[in-house]
Amino acid sequence: MIKSRGPAVRGPGRTAPAPAPGRAERGVDRAVDAAVLLFAVWTVVYHAGLVLRPPTWALLACWAAVSAAIAAVWALHRRRNGRGGRPLWPEPPAPRSPSPPRALALVAVVAGIAAGACAGLHTSGTPWWGAWVFGLVSVAASAACLLLRRAPAPPVRERGQDEPGADEPDGNGPDAREPGADEPAEPRTSRWGTPLALATAAGFSAASLFVVNSDGDDAYFVSRSVATAALGRIPFEDVIFTSGKTGPVAGEPPVSSIEVLAGALARIAGVPAASFVYFVLLPVVTFIAVLAAWRLCRAWAPRRAAACFAVAAVYLLWSGLGPASLGSFHLLRMWQGKAVMVSALVPLLYVHLTRWAERRRRGDLVMLAACGVAATGLTSSAAFVLPLAAGAAAVPLIASGRVRTGLGACVAPVYPLAAGLVVALQHHDTSVTGFVGDASDDFRWVLLYSVPGVLAGCALWLAPWTARRGVPALIGAGIAAVISLLLLPGVLHLAADATGAGQVLWRTMWIVPAPVLIGLLATVRIPLPAGARAGGAAALGVLAAALPAAALAVAMIAGGTPVWSAKDGSIVASRPSWKLPAAQVGTAHAVVELARTGGVVVMPAGYMRAVPLLTARVHAADPNTHYLRNLPVPARFVDDRRVLTAAVRRPGGWKPQPADVRDAVRRAGVVVACARPRDLRGLVLLEQAGLTGRRRVGHLVCVFSAQGPRTP
Repeated sequence: MIKSRGPAVRGPGRTAPAPAPGRAERGVDRAVDAAVLLFAVWTVVYHAGLVLRPPTWALLACWAAVSAAIAAVWALHRRRNGRGGRPLWPEPPAPRSPSPPRALALVAVVAGIAAGACAGLHTSGTPWWGAWVFGLVSVAASAACLLLRRAPAPPVRERGQDEPGADEPDGNGPDAREPGADEPAEPRTSRWGTPLALATAAGFSAASLFVVNSDGDDAYFVSRSVATAALGRIPFEDVIFTSGKTGPVAGEPPVSSIEVLAGALARIAGVPAASFVYFVLLPVVTFIAVLAAWRLCRAWAPRRAAACFAVAAVYLLWSGLGPASLGSFHLLRMWQGKAVMVSALVPLLYVHLTRWAERRRRGDLVMLAACGVAATGLTSSAAFVLPLAAGAAAVPLIASGRVRTGLGACVAPVYPLAAGLVVALQHHDTSVTGFVGDASDDFRWVLLYSVPGVLAGCALWLAPWTARRGVPALIGAGIAAVISLLLLPGVLHLAADATGAGQVLWRTMWIVPAPVLIGLLATVRIPLPAGARAGGAAALGVLAAALPAAALAVAMIAGGTPVWSAKDGSIVASRPSWKLPAAQVGTAHAVVELARTGGVVVMPAGYMRAVPLLTARVHAADPNTHYLRNLPVPARFVDDRRVLTAAVRRPGGWKPQPADVRDAVRRAGVVVACARPRDLRGLVLLEQAGLTGRRRVGHLVCVFSAQGPRTP
């Protein structure tokens, strides 16, 4: 059972500081922070470019100049002031207070386990009310335990992060425990923890090149990179269905900057934008995301950070029960900005929130602000995800008496909120149409169900007890409180009505760093018999330490689904591949080569999905119905493309009338239309619409407009 404990209380003496981090470990952490800062600078430059509209080469030059200037200022400041930094203000020690009743701690733990079980087993018939009722009870009891035994947590070094001696200026040294406390001070890193993380990151990066899991949203995200590389400018208008002849897709404001960065760099490098996204950007951000999880494990795990990280990695690999799971976004979709935010920026945000609360230094405040800016450059969803995540830390800090520290944490969501406000003022329609799920749907989509869902739920509500005492425990309680409130009936629907973001509000679950929280369960100590402790049975101690991690890993492997499984819609390619089946890409490329500049092509849906990834001069009739539905065009424009899609969708089933197909072909400007060889009815419909010259192209049979196909 999890032992009852509260925030660390200062003892009369000081323990020896944790071992200084190695040079390689510090270098890796600084490189990740530098990447966040660089992308934050790019995002600010890009947002200035939305107003000034310069060519992308000018944006890249400005980015390089500003980054170099900031690096020079930082180096000068470091030379003058040294590595460390004093806290902006001291945290006065709080008076000792009695420990909360153990019954209250027992209520928090039992209710948390019950809430996690109800949430994870809801698809098996467990009533949903149990999740939020028991969740609120657990949160209330945990908060009472944490706040009743309130004392400021001394600044504990993030494992492998701070420079030697960086804890010293304010006089609050490394964590000290009272005599008899249940968590004695111990080394916070292992020699093989960082090598394990680097090897895992390299493995994930390599695997990301080979696992193919097609995603329809690439019609928007990758097409922006393709258009940027082709035009040399930021694409402000629609580039999916037209060459900028209509406004942008509703609900997709041009806030995110990562797509334009990829396109601009691809243009400079002279490579196809989609290849740059899939073969360069994807492995890089995957590597960073794995290191972000490792840093959060080091910051929050009370012991055995390597075991925590190993379990987190297993969870990511076997969380393929749905396309919206954290594992699916991590390994299968990391080229999209929203996946980078949930997989890398959210864990890094919690790392820097922890560092800020424990050290209160200007550098930590700068990194919090940089995380907010970088998240905005990744996805417009940062406008509601970042405030929830930052609030989960700020409110508990303020409630524990650290008012200025809690208010300082609110610097993270300032930029996302400002960007959202600007978008709301400048765009008439920012609503996102689509299905709005209830709380149980959102939990099931993101945190899953069955064994993975139960583990995620229990880890969420037990986070105040499994995380390191002090700030991590407070933030864990804050995350559990936010999710418990979101799970209340009607809350998400109310938020959908108020913001217009109903179709994407399921992303509020992204504030839960579920892989790391589940990994924290592996750090729970199993009590040993007194005789075993006295006898110094080292083997028994090692077994007791390894048992939780092994049990969690076995449970995930037995009850989960690997993200590379065909059940998750994945294909393991024999070589690095685009994230579409090779046959579809090859056929679509051949059809695009036969089309004229500015023409429209019609193919079965899977093939049309590849067209925006290939070119900005030829457009598919309907590469993604969601974006077509949200395009600011007359209804006739949408109807024509739906008719054309239905004509070649499949050999059997409903087909539109010949007159409707003929009119749609004429109004849409179709130059090439293709159907599967067995779809004779579809081919006849296309020929009746005036298309001729039947020819086999790849896996399809195509017909052409009166001018005939272009000679390759």
